[in-house]
Amino acid sequence: MKISLRNKWLQAIFYVLVFFLLREWLIPVVELTDTNYLSIFLAFIVLCFVFSFLSIPWWLSGLGKLVYIFWVLIFIYTDQVFFSPEGFSFLIKDVFINLEALMSRDLSVVTDSFRTVLFFLLLWMTAYLIHHWISVRLNIFLFFFMTVIFMAVLDTFSPYDADGAILRVMLVGLLLSGLLKVAKIFESNHISMGQGKYTNLIVPLIVLVGFSGAMGYLLPKAAPVWADPVPFIQSFADGAGGGQGSAKGVGRIGYGEDDSNLGGAYLPDSTVVFEATVKTPQYWKIETKDTYTSKGWEQSVGSNEIRNYTVGDQIDTGIAVGPVEDHDVASFTFLLQYPFLMYPYGSIAAEAPVGTTFSISNNTQKIETFQQNDKVELKEYSISFSEPSYSLTALRATTTESLAQLTPEFDRYLQLPEGLPERVRELAYSITEDKTSLYEKARALESYFPRNGFIYDQTNVSIPKSSQDYVDQFLFETKRGYCDNFSTSMVVMLRSLDIPARWVKGFAEGEAMRNDNGDRVYQITNNNAHSWVEAYLPGIGWMPFEPTIGFSGTGNIDFDLESDSTETPAVPLAPKKPEKPKAAVASDSKSISERFTEMMEDVADWVSENRVQIIFGSIALIALGLILYRIRKRWMPKLLVPYYRLRKENWQSFETSYHHLLHQLSLFGIKRGEGQTLQSYAKYVDGFFGTKDMKTLTSAYEKGFYGREIKSHEWVQLRESWENLINRTSG
Repeated sequence: MKISLRNKWLQAIFYVLVFFLLREWLIPVVELTDTNYLSIFLAFIVLCFVFSFLSIPWWLSGLGKLVYIFWVLIFIYTDQVFFSPEGFSFLIKDVFINLEALMSRDLSVVTDSFRTVLFFLLLWMTAYLIHHWISVRLNIFLFFFMTVIFMAVLDTFSPYDADGAILRVMLVGLLLSGLLKVAKIFESNHISMGQGKYTNLIVPLIVLVGFSGAMGYLLPKAAPVWADPVPFIQSFADGAGGGQGSAKGVGRIGYGEDDSNLGGAYLPDSTVVFEATVKTPQYWKIETKDTYTSKGWEQSVGSNEIRNYTVGDQIDTGIAVGPVEDHDVASFTFLLQYPFLMYPYGSIAAEAPVGTTFSISNNTQKIETFQQNDKVELKEYSISFSEPSYSLTALRATTTESLAQLTPEFDRYLQLPEGLPERVRELAYSITEDKTSLYEKARALESYFPRNGFIYDQTNVSIPKSSQDYVDQFLFETKRGYCDNFSTSMVVMLRSLDIPARWVKGFAEGEAMRNDNGDRVYQITNNNAHSWVEAYLPGIGWMPFEPTIGFSGTGNIDFDLESDSTETPAVPLAPKKPEKPKAAVASDSKSISERFTEMMEDVADWVSENRVQIIFGSIALIALGLILYRIRKRWMPKLLVPYYRLRKENWQSFETSYHHLLHQLSLFGIKRGEGQTLQSYAKYVDGFFGTKDMKTLTSAYEKGFYGREIKSHEWVQLRESWENLINRTSG
């Protein structure tokens, strides 16, 4: 039997409680993804619930939600007001960019704004399901159960601390489930749900849930019965691969300088190398190598420029940096110390103990550390950086013709051994033959491995024989390996296409956690030792790529998707000195958080300056609302009549209009008695007004509701009878 909750004040309470459950879902999602727009998403949920509570038609509520979503997109991703031509232009361009990305199945080009829309649609669907569970099913247990599981999984497998969240979820969920159960009993038994009756039943429930929650919070907690499963799962994953590697080639994973003979199995090593306090995950670069020997990597010993810097100097790493005024800071604490820096992409300047100097090798990009001309191993230092961004239009404009303009200094990044099997070159050409730009060719090589049966494995990894090429063996025979196999293969294939490329060594992001101050800290172990690829695209500069299966990419590289830009930017170089942000910084260089903060400050200033008008205006609006509410029985019929004239003449419209009539009659003062039948009530109404309209309407309603005769009715006559009674109630 389908049950539907019709008590509005109770429905409002349910919406408020379930809002707090949804909030517990959003908090960890926003925190773990560094979204920083919790209030915007919560406001959207409130909007969905308000539309559902007021029973706004689906087309009108859908339009309102879309307007809100479009406004959020323009507000977050541009500096334009909603109804500006520039704002609409942004939306239209964004639609075409994402349609093209979906059609080409290149999900890496999908914009952040499109991901935001998908998240809004998920919230929209969730709000609709919750409305159905609350108003129709009167059962929220499934959502409550899923929330508890969600919190438990996050608390176990992520840095999010859900201790307080689990307690709040249990209290709100149990209370909500109990209240809905009582409401369902009332509705299923057709018992009038007066506030007094309902309150008498739920007070013991509220007291019991509150007392249980307080005891659970205050009483001492027992130690966990089960051990933390994460180390067990990680150890199992470390040994995945089933089988023994070659004893000759078994090594221990971690950073090392000798890469001349790659291949063979690696044993995991969870030794912590360093911890980095930083807001977002980064790849930590150490050095590059340029000479591939068919067995591994070496560094050429040609002319090498050494650039020296002191603490606080602007550092030029040869890689693009983002806006200096939007820089972030990574603070390092080392447990295993090295005489060089591990730095993120977009590094600007390094802070270290006084007297420290830095030397950057143009050949390797390694930043060595010195004190009094002697190499020194630093325990702590910090690096300011601004993550690089790349114009997608400029990337797509990179052409093979531009490679002819490269200077001889790039020759070492095109080096390949004379004995490289020809099928390696042929494979590179076949993968990229339908791609026009250099960027698209590089992306095609990067995405080749996960789509063609390659497997990431640290255990069953072969060592090439004396007559074998390391890359050829991996690409055509084993198709099994770890980061060195994937990254080396991509570099070799890029060079086969005459695209300069180099092999990069360092560490991957590490495991995220929180320190005592609540800051995000990434713990990097020897297991996070990693290698990846940098390719040189004329007009763009050096750009990182990540071909290894299972790795997310080189930091948070953002793409500027300004599709109307026709200029190809020059090679981005780091500015000479980091400048402090000035007061008159152009709006397009400000971060989203800065723009949002400025907007909130402007709103606060406006409220402060106009608080008197706001107070009196609010009082006037509240008074007007109260007056309209008190006299609603007079003006409501004026709206109901034209509204139902516009609706189709069918059973659904008639059923809804009949219930509105019952409500209007109650407001007018003709209330239906408790337990009074509809026919008895209809006779009373007709006697009051001196009509037969209520009997006609009630008979049709009973035939449709109980006898399921929902088609054979005189809809025109029924509408006239209904309008006659509705109009009489406005007198």
